[in-house]
Amino acid sequence: MFSFMFLSFFLTGLFILIFKRVAPRIGLIDQPGGRKTHEDAVPLVGGLAIFSSFILLSLLFTPWMEHWMAFVALSILLYMGVIDDAIELNAKFKFFIHFVVSALLVFDGVVLETMGDLFGTGDISFGGFAGIFTILCVVYLINAMNMIDGIDGLSGGIAFVIAIFLFSASLMRGVMPTFELQFLIGALVCFLMFNYRHPWRERASIFMGDSGTMALGFVLAWLAIDLSQDGATANGAVFDPISIAWLLALPIWDAFGMLTARIRRGKHPFEPDRNHFHHHFLDAGFKPEEATPLIMLYCMLLGSVGVFGASWGIPPVVLTIGWIFMWGVHTQLSYKHDRFIVFLKRVRQMLRMS
Repeated sequence: MFSFMFLSFFLTGLFILIFKRVAPRIGLIDQPGGRKTHEDAVPLVGGLAIFSSFILLSLLFTPWMEHWMAFVALSILLYMGVIDDAIELNAKFKFFIHFVVSALLVFDGVVLETMGDLFGTGDISFGGFAGIFTILCVVYLINAMNMIDGIDGLSGGIAFVIAIFLFSASLMRGVMPTFELQFLIGALVCFLMFNYRHPWRERASIFMGDSGTMALGFVLAWLAIDLSQDGATANGAVFDPISIAWLLALPIWDAFGMLTARIRRGKHPFEPDRNHFHHHFLDAGFKPEEATPLIMLYCMLLGSVGVFGASWGIPPVVLTIGWIFMWGVHTQLSYKHDRFIVFLKRVRQMLRMS
């Protein structure tokens, strides 16, 4: 099992080394300036390396014909993102492609048909609306993962935490984690060695790029939906849908809170600003290498609630109400974040003293 992760790790590393050399020639370079915090030009090849490895290994080791439309959709999204990283495509065109690839995923049979028994009144099923609802969810997560990518190691770190929970919960259910999940974990570990700040690396030497963050959102949606529906295994779903909601909570909450805050301020919902969850940490004085692990730890706590909640005896209705409550809290924090920043400053002082 772990051999596939190692294979993905090494193949991704090989692709990174190759693409870093090619990046300047094809314009895959993120130049400093504007709202960006980095000081040097950085290759935008992380996503291209991760998902080139992911797709190649899937073609070699999985019955990919069972999900050939999903792989076609992922390829379209990935390489559209590469073009966008190089020349910046029209936003409306990108949004249209998001709907196209999400529809392909639905046609491939990856459909969110039920949300389970969220309120203790029976399963909430979408019936004939399931396909449309799934498309909207996938488009949302594609953009949520794209929006949350703001500091070194963050989008890759959050995706790694989510993937590890998917992997661990599968094993807990006695289900072999999918090859695609194993390939994703190995590739993300390799990417984070180049992108995450650690004692041997002061700054990221590569970035994910829009190609990577959008593809991450797509693949996480694909895996999450697949594992949360009744046909996931012979014994049914690996996860309750509410568990998946907790796993994906931060990107969902952050995107919604940010978009609604912009609207409430009279701005365009897609106008860039410094109002993301990670910006609050930076404004409180945390360095990027401090903010990223703290946010990842927060994602681990959220994931633990979702994955282990049932085994702790927490009723699904309580998990649902808790998720909705925290959704509201994050939405309000995005609009009035001054108090949250003050709280984070106190946390920072406590950590400095300990």
